[in-house]
Amino acid sequence: MKILVTGSAGYIGGTFSFEALKKGHEIIGIDNFSNSNDRIPKVLEEKFKNTFSFSQIDLAHEPEKINILMEASDPDVVIHFAGLKAVGESEDQPILYWENNLLSSINLLNAMKKTNKSKIVFSSSATVYGSTDVQPINEASQIQSMSTYGSTKIAIEQLLDDAAKAQIADVISLRYFNPVGAHKEKIIFENPFDSPNNLMPRIIRVGLSIDEKISIFGDDYDTRDGTGERDYIHVMDLVDGHFAAIEYVMKSSGSIKVNLGTGKSTTVKELIKTFEDANEMIIPHTIAPRRQGDVGSCYADASLAKKLLGWEAKHSLEEMCKDAWEAVKNQS
Repeated sequence: MKILVTGSAGYIGGTFSFEALKKGHEIIGIDNFSNSNDRIPKVLEEKFKNTFSFSQIDLAHEPEKINILMEASDPDVVIHFAGLKAVGESEDQPILYWENNLLSSINLLNAMKKTNKSKIVFSSSATVYGSTDVQPINEASQIQSMSTYGSTKIAIEQLLDDAAKAQIADVISLRYFNPVGAHKEKIIFENPFDSPNNLMPRIIRVGLSIDEKISIFGDDYDTRDGTGERDYIHVMDLVDGHFAAIEYVMKSSGSIKVNLGTGKSTTVKELIKTFEDANEMIIPHTIAPRRQGDVGSCYADASLAKKLLGWEAKHSLEEMCKDAWEAVKNQS
């Protein structure tokens, strides 16, 4: 199968591309390196010379390039990972997030329409749910994002819904919870070296002695220990969810949203403690004020993914912590 992957140089897009290539698929990768660099494409080009190709394209601002690539590559399905993705940063730079995330999706859909391509898997997010007292969260839960990032995901989901109604696209939007861990071959990992926003790479920076301690944003939430709780999912489980989603979308029509999570909640302090135990180290931390856009609790009801896609998460939190550390500890 030919798969066009936007954001293929990133943590999740790169991990998916590696596994898809191992399965014998052909990957047409694109990225503008706004959240990444050329390390992953170079690794993939070296290992999969005949089945991986890469183009540096800014989806938001170079529509003609994606039009040409879509026509030339003739993919069977598009996996849309590309987008700016930090909740905190989105609050500081809302115009940038709206411009990048919306325009890139519009330009991608236009290119698909012009070449009669309809099958798309969209990388959405649990941030679309915002703050809710009802946990775990299922796909029927209220949509009420508390962040600009989450709002852009809601808007793209609506765009894809409208495209499906107009019979332009067949869509499955995967609402990720919190991906962590690393590729099992320790080649692809979430980058801890360039001022990361996510929790796991910030923990790893302390483990690598880049930072002295990690800041926990808020300890006054209504949770077991006062710190925010999330549903952490191993990136390899997430990748498996995408293969299940491709199988589903290739034989379906319309638009559907599906949660990908473990269904288990873990607080920030619990994740730090699990990381410490799994990797036999101490991660000093300090309490900082709540971060704008964050919610107290967010974990998945993933029963629809099991019913519809035959998918469920398999990896433990300990595996996530160990794999994340093992992949980067000798990279600095």
